[in-house]
Amino acid sequence: MKIELDLEEARELMAAIVERLITEAGLPDADRGVLRKWRSDVTPGSDAMRELAAKVNSDLARAMENKKRSAVIKADWR
Repeated sequence: MKIELDLEEARELMAAIVERLITEAGLPDADRGVLRKWRSDVTPGSDAMRELAAKVNSDLARAMENKKRSAVIKADWR
């Protein structure tokens, strides 16, 4: 199985994570403001967004490879 996010999907994922940080992490107002500004500065076509999407896709690929490898290594004791 291959999972790959395009730029817009990676941005939506980032926005959802940042929104949870802002609302649930108990951060001071200044820190929440910095996160909001950073989130608005990262536009879908920016270099930062391309780099984030590439890193997310790389991490997803590595996680899927590890999961596949772990399934092969595990002994079936049932």
